Amino acid sequence: MFYGPVLSRRFGYSLGIDLVPLKVCIYDCIYCQLGRTTDKTIERKKYVDIDFKDFKTELIKRIDNSPYLDYITFSGSGEPTLNSDISKLIDIIKKNSDIPVAVLTSGGTLGFDGVIEDIIEADLIKVSMDAPDNRLLEKINRPCREVNFDKNISGLKKLLNDFSGDIWLEIMILEGINDDLDSAYMFKNTIEDLGEGIKKIHLNTAVRPSGENYMKLPNPERLKEIKGILGKKAHVIGKVSYKKYNRELVKIEKEIIELLKRRPVGMKDIASSLGLNLNEVIKIINKLLGVGEIKYSINENMKYYFKPKE
Repeated sequence: MFYGPVLSRRFGYSLGIDLVPLKVCIYDCIYCQLGRTTDKTIERKKYVDIDFKDFKTELIKRIDNSPYLDYITFSGSGEPTLNSDISKLIDIIKKNSDIPVAVLTSGGTLGFDGVIEDIIEADLIKVSMDAPDNRLLEKINRPCREVNFDKNISGLKKLLNDFSGDIWLEIMILEGINDDLDSAYMFKNTIEDLGEGIKKIHLNTAVRPSGENYMKLPNPERLKEIKGILGKKAHVIGKVSYKKYNRELVKIEKEIIELLKRRPVGMKDIASSLGLNLNEVIKIINKLLGVGEIKYSINENMKYYFKPKE
């Protein structure tokens, strides 16, 4: 359930909480670094058997052992708001810590009963909005049939009306799919219609290994154009700084490198071999690739990571 702390391009050092099994989601996004969704659903239930007393004990332990925490985030391997216990867990965190609570959601659940009420006590809600209309929502996010663009926008408007914390939007910009200027102006019109409640707009790119092999990074100049169209709230998400990389993360990094010295290993096998959360592994692998510590090869559309011989 708990993972990290991990270092994020958006949230600094974040203690993660994963509330659903791998790839339980309302979407099957073409860019997802976790691969294809295996359980596409809108059902809200107790996906994980949680002992709330144990949760509190582990939370306090994790906080005491993590000197750099910027956020406690509900994120991970699927859509966290599908777990019906999320409101109780937010309440436990708020009663035992002053660290801001963030909920990272695809946004597709906001139009369903009870979801906004269950996350209303968070400090920050980051909502993904990769498509400016229903056609691109179907193409990029491949949602459950009960989900559509108008319902998503209706839910987002309700969130803006009811929620007193910060709301950020994140748009994953994909070359040849939603990076054209017509889409940019459609995003602009939609966001302006939402009003002044959006604090930040993050323009993200699929820099990590993605679910579909046709994903390409957009041109940096086009990103700047889109940023200009969306205005001063828009920011292009860049590389993360590793200056505060703490000792626990360094230990995990070394364990991963030692594993990759022996043989090429896939992302999911790295996580299972070392008993780590997949989301945690993704962030560390991304860092190691960025600094040239490891490389990867592709075999039958699968990426395998390895430590080059010196």
